[in-house]
Amino acid sequence: MKKSIYTKKGIYLFLLLAFLAGGCRKEQGKKEQAQKAAPVPEILVNTPEEENVTYTYEYPAYLEAEQTVNLVARVSGFLEKILYTPGQLVKAGQLLFVIEPKPYIDQVKAAESQVKSAEAQLAYAKASYERMKEAVQTKAISEIDYLQAQSTYNSALASLDNARAQLNTARINLNYCYIKAPFDGRVSRNLVDQANFVAGSVQPTTLATTYKDKRMYAYFNMAYAEYQNLPPVKANLSPNDPLRFLTVTDAADPHRQWKGELDYTSPNVDLQTGTVNIRAIIENPHEELLSGMYVTISVPYRNVKDALLIPESSIGTNQTGRFVYIIDRDNRVELKPVTVGVLESDGMRQIISGIRRDDRYVVEALMSVRPGMSVKPVTRK
Repeated sequence: MKKSIYTKKGIYLFLLLAFLAGGCRKEQGKKEQAQKAAPVPEILVNTPEEENVTYTYEYPAYLEAEQTVNLVARVSGFLEKILYTPGQLVKAGQLLFVIEPKPYIDQVKAAESQVKSAEAQLAYAKASYERMKEAVQTKAISEIDYLQAQSTYNSALASLDNARAQLNTARINLNYCYIKAPFDGRVSRNLVDQANFVAGSVQPTTLATTYKDKRMYAYFNMAYAEYQNLPPVKANLSPNDPLRFLTVTDAADPHRQWKGELDYTSPNVDLQTGTVNIRAIIENPHEELLSGMYVTISVPYRNVKDALLIPESSIGTNQTGRFVYIIDRDNRVELKPVTVGVLESDGMRQIISGIRRDDRYVVEALMSVRPGMSVKPVTRK
């Protein structure tokens, strides 16, 4: 009886194990079928672009107008007129301020009278001297009388010269009452209001500032070691040479850029900083650039032809450095360490080494691939 029970249990156990084994084989088969049926993922790929790239140094800089002149009162008096609008564009010679001219007009008239008086005295002294000169030859007068007439004549000549000099000074002072623009440019707001007294002698009063800003200067300091890599400032570079022009970028708005050229380098290296002071010149026909602006100067120093470029977003980073995923001949993913170079303004990064011109690199979705993975490479049309 016991033997029969054990026999039945063994049969049941055998059947259970057989059932479970069959189920496992079915599940394994389903998994294998699912794996075989799973589609190979499509991955967007591309080949590197070939373009010329330029290496640059970047420096902070500030702008100054080509010429800046403070308009100061050179004579004292009340400010009678202001003949411009603050910030206005003006022409060379345009009248901007008038300092009360009447006292200086009177001084000119007085000086003119002094000149006329001196001329009359000179005419009388000259005539007397000529008569004395003839008389002394005939011994009609003494030598002393002749010398006295000669002295009077010379004194009259000096008096006339002095009167004329005073007249010239009076006219100059009168001219200083009319303050004009020294060049075509822009004028700041007036620093003194109309009807105020301005001083023009010991401490001249500044009335406004004019800026000649059709051309601007950018000043910056460059490390001497980097300065040595630049072509000579006055080098005869062609207009198409990428090393000829530098780029000026508005520090407050990177989208605003202008072209410029190196214009001046300091003849000495600063002993404290080890830098060379450099000036760039930028044409400013539309007067977008303002004196005192802060900008970034990009100075080209090296040009590389037919460099390999790929998007910066297609380059990954790990503990060992930068890398790119490429697709081999068997359409499997391969990780390639790369050495990167300059980053272009359009987001393309130069690849110095690590990939070839005909390599297919993974453009995007770097987190979706791994080395050894089979993929279906596709290109964007």
